[in-house]
Amino acid sequence: MTGFWIGMLIFILIVIGLSVAFGMLLNRGEGRRRRADPHDPMTALKASGALRHRKSNRP
Repeated sequence: MTGFWIGMLIFILIVIGLSVAFGMLLNRGEGRRRRADPHDPMTALKASGALRHRKSNRP
């Protein structure tokens, strides 16, 4: 019975190790993507005319 629990512990450690390794692999590939500019949403709203009634956009 003790061998069963030791086997389960080893299996759980293997699963955790594989999930951590896979997560690190996914995060490493993320750096190649273009990072979004924080001003893009505001630029899109201004271009669509959604902010035409704002005080800062009045002539």
